[in-house]
Amino acid sequence: MTVKELMTKKVGTCAREADLSAAVKVMSQCNCGFVPVLDTQGTAVGVLTDRDVCRAVATTSRPLSHIAVSEVMSHPVFACSPDENLETVLVTMAKHQVRRLPVLDKTGRLQGVLSIDDIVLAPRRRGSPTSEDIMIIDALKAICRPRPVEIVMS
Repeated sequence: MTVKELMTKKVGTCAREADLSAAVKVMSQCNCGFVPVLDTQGTAVGVLTDRDVCRAVATTSRPLSHIAVSEVMSHPVFACSPDENLETVLVTMAKHQVRRLPVLDKTGRLQGVLSIDDIVLAPRRRGSPTSEDIMIIDALKAICRPRPVEIVMS
């Protein structure tokens, strides 16, 4: 199974010059916690997650409208291509412990997003569990494994 068979093609995006207030509106309108960040040529330069926004709120006293997306976005972009197979993508997701990957063409332009939800629904589309389904479950366990978090109190 390839990425293009599973990915979500219509996704919200934001510019790195945008402020967090605008980015949060996109997340709200798209009912998602993840937006690819694009430069002026439409090339993916980062991603912004709801977690990135929460960290910005927790670590700064500025309003969201005074914080640029570029200040808090995650980068480099861990991404995949439409023709990649699911096994390769699962390895990437597990290695970087990410739940969503922008799908980029050869020039870095956004084609869509592949999410855990897209992958989890794949076995249901096929009918009965396969060895690929078991591989998916193992990868999901690795992706969702708790990571150590350092809490600094001041």
